[in-house]
Amino acid sequence: MKKLFLLIALVSFCFSANAQFGASIGYGSGKATVDSEFGEFTGDATGTFAIGLFYDAELSDNFDLLPSIAFGIGEKVEDESNNSLAIGLGLQFYPTGKDGKFFIQPGLGLGFSLAEDVEGTSSSTLSGSIGLGIDLSDNFALVASYGRSLSDPSDIEGISIRANSFGASLLYKF
Repeated sequence: MKKLFLLIALVSFCFSANAQFGASIGYGSGKATVDSEFGEFTGDATGTFAIGLFYDAELSDNFDLLPSIAFGIGEKVEDESNNSLAIGLGLQFYPTGKDGKFFIQPGLGLGFSLAEDVEGTSSSTLSGSIGLGIDLSDNFALVASYGRSLSDPSDIEGISIRANSFGASLLYKF
């Protein structure tokens, strides 16, 4: 899966004539749910402030491909750092073309926890998201999104972990 992300990012980078680099800042809030034979337990919501870089490759008047990388500064959990690194791939779809400024952004992401390893869990997870956005100008865009984990980071038989999140980002194209 990692190789697929890198291949798509490389192809979009090499073959796009109308492309821009950009930076993003955002905030997200997520909540994890653990399901076991003893029941379902939902944790408290935690927030993450993220800064990142992206490459906006224009595929057509209706589609842009956005490979990205971001560093997340998460709230401390039990006095421990909760930072992360994420690699993403989004597809911006403009239903009425770019002149309409409104877009829908489905995407996939691969996140890596930089926190100390927790026994019985993986430090990476695959997620999917859907977002709605608007181009505020030629350089700025605003995106609101909902994401859900697609992989289960639990390595323990009979226990599954899943997460949901909401976020907002401001994108700046250079």
